[in-house]
Amino acid sequence: MKKLESFYEKKITCIYCKKPFNTLRVRSRFAIPYQIDSDFCPHYRAGNYNPHFYFVNVCPECGFAFSEEFSELFPKGTEEMVRVQITSHWTKRNFGQVRDIQQALEAYKLAILAGSLKKEKNAVLAGLCLRLVWLYRSENNSEQEQRFMGMALKAYEESYVLSDFSGTSMSEVRVLFMIGELSRRLGQFQKSVSYFSKVIQHKNAKDEQKIVNMAREQWRVTMEEKRQGTIQE
Repeated sequence: MKKLESFYEKKITCIYCKKPFNTLRVRSRFAIPYQIDSDFCPHYRAGNYNPHFYFVNVCPECGFAFSEEFSELFPKGTEEMVRVQITSHWTKRNFGQVRDIQQALEAYKLAILAGSLKKEKNAVLAGLCLRLVWLYRSENNSEQEQRFMGMALKAYEESYVLSDFSGTSMSEVRVLFMIGELSRRLGQFQKSVSYFSKVIQHKNAKDEQKIVNMAREQWRVTMEEKRQGTIQE
């Protein structure tokens, strides 16, 4: 009974083919993390359901995968690219049930492909890559964790340069912090220190004091790691 109580069903309309379908979400009271890492990765106790398994919606009809952060706009030519590279190869299957880790990973990879083809904002693609990082960390797969961390970092850097985070859940302060933290985790200490400093000195620092305080702490951690040579640049 607990399994059914932990979820609720949500009706979704595919933003690509416009067909309706149902998917699951985890009820918030069944998804309380006992620990959150400095890159916001949540950790859940055994027996709890990870809501990030269900962040991506996958249309069973056409295979288009997307999150609620995707825009409904398809720039000229992108719908045809989706048809050629996703829909024409799609074997109909249902991601709307309880997902295991492999289905969750596949959903994210489909969404990254779909988002890239439709020219979704870098901030949105970065968020997908970051959640993949978290899932691979939960599986202790450091090789894939590092791979997608590098992709997330690149996307956040592009987002900062283009300021395409506006209209998303990310602010400039948060984007700067993520560049700093992911750079630190990848051993790029000079870049990390630079971006944490940008957070601390940002004109909107007083409005996001929690992030600024985290940046100060991670700046200190980075300087210590750099001094000790904990991670090779």
